[in-house]
Amino acid sequence: MRRIWNIPDESATERATLLAGELDVPLSFAKVLVSHGVASESDARSYLTPDRETLHDPQLLPDIEPALDRIRTAVAGGEKVFVCGDYDVDGITSIVLIKRCLEAAGLDVGFYIPNRLVDGYGLSENGIVAAKDYGAKLIITVDSGVTGHEAIEAAKRAGLDVLVTDHHEPQDSLPDALAVVDPKRHDSKYPFKDLAGVGVAYKVMEALARDYRDVAYSVEENLDLVAVGTVADIVPLVSENRVLTSLGLERLRTTTNPGLRALMEVAGVEPASARATHIGFALGPRLNAAGRLGDAKIGVELLTTVDGAKAEQIAKKLDRENKKRRALEQDVLKDATDSLESTLDVDSRRSIVLWSRGWHPGVIGIVASRIAKQYNRPTVLLSITDGMSKGSGRSIPGFDLHAALSKCRGCLVSFGGHRHAAGVSLPEGRLEEFRDCVEEAVSSVLTPEDLIPVVDIDAEITLAECDFDLVNMMKGMRPFGSGNPEPIFGTRRLKLIAAKTVGNGHLKMTVAQGDAHIDAIGFGMAEALDELRSSGGMVAAAYVLEENTWHGRTELQMRLKDVHAEDY
Repeated sequence: MRRIWNIPDESATERATLLAGELDVPLSFAKVLVSHGVASESDARSYLTPDRETLHDPQLLPDIEPALDRIRTAVAGGEKVFVCGDYDVDGITSIVLIKRCLEAAGLDVGFYIPNRLVDGYGLSENGIVAAKDYGAKLIITVDSGVTGHEAIEAAKRAGLDVLVTDHHEPQDSLPDALAVVDPKRHDSKYPFKDLAGVGVAYKVMEALARDYRDVAYSVEENLDLVAVGTVADIVPLVSENRVLTSLGLERLRTTTNPGLRALMEVAGVEPASARATHIGFALGPRLNAAGRLGDAKIGVELLTTVDGAKAEQIAKKLDRENKKRRALEQDVLKDATDSLESTLDVDSRRSIVLWSRGWHPGVIGIVASRIAKQYNRPTVLLSITDGMSKGSGRSIPGFDLHAALSKCRGCLVSFGGHRHAAGVSLPEGRLEEFRDCVEEAVSSVLTPEDLIPVVDIDAEITLAECDFDLVNMMKGMRPFGSGNPEPIFGTRRLKLIAAKTVGNGHLKMTVAQGDAHIDAIGFGMAEALDELRSSGGMVAAAYVLEENTWHGRTELQMRLKDVHAEDY
């Protein structure tokens, strides 16, 4: 699929030229910094050296004082506390963080994670019963709760106090909890709105640490969990998220947590070299696997055990579950794609809504993400069971999916999430109405031009500017992820020296410009080969510049994001 290159304008080049002089760096690197929002020398220093001193005061969070007061009361009275969270990585790490920190304050802390297939999302009746059976007087929700009005009322009727910590978008009204700590509250004055659930949990514990020295130690020791949850939840790695992830990755590289070390072992990640990409593509999917297919409690057990042998056993089980998840994902992806091609005219639509009785609800979110990326349209997939449809939606860059779904709330039993991802529940009989409503909501915002995939080019450079110095400078921009993507370069007028397909549908080629030449790999881009071979030998490439080590030899390589033929 041909993509549009979004190229910085001349004013960006002018700013980059000034910045290059101020920092004494190549213009190519200065262009990348400018494209990532760095406007001055001081901005650059701050961006390239994330500093905990830039973290915001947790006291600015809404309802932080009533939340802390209730926890202090629990500590003083030796109460039992129950933590309830989501079944994804963000929820798992949030539970473990809160549990460890409150235990450091001397509390007896239990937990409950809803079963995706039984309880659904958020605080559930089973969770409330489990809290009562545990003997708790206080429930703390993490990564959930801000839309849990009915469940929180049920907890109150059961004689339980509830503190909500969450990062999702609230509805028009807040649940009637003792405290609702969420930076996205409409009345929130907290400067940064995009913390992950584990980020909000961290800030609450950071505030509590001012009262309890042992909590302060625990907060610091568990920064690795903050990095894992933040990266896995795909929140923007900017501002506080970038700082917390950087600090957490430092901790992860030397972690003494047996569960994290065992997880890195089965995933083939060398701890000393751990990066955000390893969390996103190796650790996160394995932690997620249990919650997608069954009981996410095993994830908490992995991250809380002090027994290395038990950690190894659990990590291996999660690895097996992740393989099952991948197989299920491929089955659902094929079925959904076949259904899409046979039932919908994709070119005439600006959204995709599909449903089936046979799709495993634990993987439809991943598949929705893949389809949204492949067709560049907001996508919702739903699984039908006993007359009810539960689904997951994923957005495309620049489109607020949560806002679109809020226009369809009349069809829905429940929905929640944020601009990039959301979950919905509705009766089977309203599926077609929902599909039409989503299409109307999306069409009111997106134009046909918005559906053409865009490659955001950080800088157009020549092949002569591609060198190891540039790659090494860009390492200072890590961690990369949502909101802070790997820099993408564009180079035109490249001479195609060689091109072939390798592996399972990948493109490998060699290009040259003047005296410089470089190898390139395009994963899943083998379909471009025929066009390139018939092009007359000149191509344009958009790519990530990286190091590639093979048989002990390290060379520069283009990892292609787009490639197309150019005329002479």
